[in-house]
Amino acid sequence: MTASPSDPLENVLETAIEEGGDGDVSIGDLLDMFGQRSFGPIITLLGLLVVVPPLGGIPGLPAVVGLIILLFSLQILFGASHIWMPSFIQNQSIETEKLEQAEDRVKPWLKRADRMITERLAWATGKTATYLAAIAVSLLALLMIPLELVPFAVSVPGIAITLFGLGLVARDGAVMLAGFAATTAALAITLLFVPWDKVAAWF
Repeated sequence: MTASPSDPLENVLETAIEEGGDGDVSIGDLLDMFGQRSFGPIITLLGLLVVVPPLGGIPGLPAVVGLIILLFSLQILFGASHIWMPSFIQNQSIETEKLEQAEDRVKPWLKRADRMITERLAWATGKTATYLAAIAVSLLALLMIPLELVPFAVSVPGIAITLFGLGLVARDGAVMLAGFAATTAALAITLLFVPWDKVAAWF
């Protein structure tokens, strides 16, 4: 099973669960499953991992997801023919049981969202838009790190990343534009609410 423009939100979670079977699914498995150049499906899933409970509440997961997204999007920007990930990242795994719990909680909402997605505004899903989306996704991945210090705030870049992924998978320009709007919101929240003195203490 692969991610498709039809019901993309439901599709990516179901695909990950099927890959995991009765055990765990690794990041490397997901990259292989969706195709390492499949920018849309992969960032859709990674965005959902940050947004959907109980996955988003796993300590440290947003930072790991942010690092994966950053490595992935930067290589897309520089035109890499093959996406490289360090083995310690590829070996990171998620329990299939947690993915199933997440799907059970949000499936009705995913169905409603999928019904609203359609192919439109093709100019906002073309090559230039994809390049700009990759830049925005790289920024959002960086924002996840300081936003872990603000309760629930990391879901905002997660939503923006999910929107970009959905827009690319379904070729929905309206969803892509919503992703850019959500990126602006994530940047504003980061500037206004992150305790920068604590961030400075990390260094």
